[in-house]
Amino acid sequence: MDPRMRTLHRVMLAAALGGTFLFTMPDGSGPVLALRPELVALQHAAAGKLAPVLARDPEQRLRACARHASGQIHGPETVAAPARNGSLYLINRDNAVRRADPAAGGSYALARGDVAHLGPGRAGGNVVDGERLLVADDLKGLVELDLRTGRASLLTPRHSANDLDLHPSDPPGRARILFSRSTVFPILPARGAHSAYDAMDWYVRCALRGDATGGLYEYNAATLETTELLAGLAFANGAAYSADGAFALVAESSAFRVLRVWLRGANAGAVETFAQGLPGFPDGISRSADGHSFWLAIVAPYSPVVPLLRFRLVRGLLARARPLLNMLKRPLGLVLQLRASDGELIAVYADARGDVVTRADEP
Repeated sequence: MDPRMRTLHRVMLAAALGGTFLFTMPDGSGPVLALRPELVALQHAAAGKLAPVLARDPEQRLRACARHASGQIHGPETVAAPARNGSLYLINRDNAVRRADPAAGGSYALARGDVAHLGPGRAGGNVVDGERLLVADDLKGLVELDLRTGRASLLTPRHSANDLDLHPSDPPGRARILFSRSTVFPILPARGAHSAYDAMDWYVRCALRGDATGGLYEYNAATLETTELLAGLAFANGAAYSADGAFALVAESSAFRVLRVWLRGANAGAVETFAQGLPGFPDGISRSADGHSFWLAIVAPYSPVVPLLRFRLVRGLLARARPLLNMLKRPLGLVLQLRASDGELIAVYADARGDVVTRADEP
């Protein structure tokens, strides 16, 4: 064979092997996918939004937050509150359910021992419903915990769950449950000192892969059926019903937006953007007590890496150089209040340096 052709063949083989290596996720989840043009545009629209949003809270009101049970519980994503006796329920990063009881001065004291342990997985959203605690587990799905007996049962074995909300018009114990499923790819145990399942690592892997297999679902307690409301989401996260149950919201983390799907009325089935161009990655969302607004947690600020994610090669390289991403992490406490009618930003609660609130998962 001509030496030049031999050299060309070697170059082509090296390029093919390199391409296979860099365009395949190192965790074995498959190829690094091309991002949809719509997703790239949505990510671009979020650039430069953080500073103007933080300027709307010059007092940095999250810095006035009080810490409870500091050093006694680790990595809870949601506080389920309140139960009938005023207690709060939190779930540790190892899926141990803990209870915090009201104490003097408006504070809370963590009760001794675990209420229950939910086994392998990672609890996202959780809510008290009568005598039960409903938990969205990133590994297993919707879990029902009987607070009287400590017995847990799985409601949706075919769907993992990230966040949840109860239909506001349904009776306790029989409420329809709105829940998000972030992705079809399973969450994995963390590496390092503890074996808990790492939700942030899970998200980063999905974002680098270009995954858009998330969805929004509704579980009907009367029929035991689960209905898909939305599909094809780039990491579905927080989920909430409107006060009258006419629509539902879901945060799409990698798209820096919140979507609204109408559940009844003339617009039933229609999907529209509720808020977009957010100043960071949206996480949990919850309805305000009066139903006129929603609280949205921004779990991390917009990163300078985001514009580069449209390139598959960059994401393939970052998937193999995760410490570089860790170096870019920035603590931030940020919660937005959005008007229920149109998603307009009403108020900002921030800790820009993350001195007190280092990260907001669920408002």
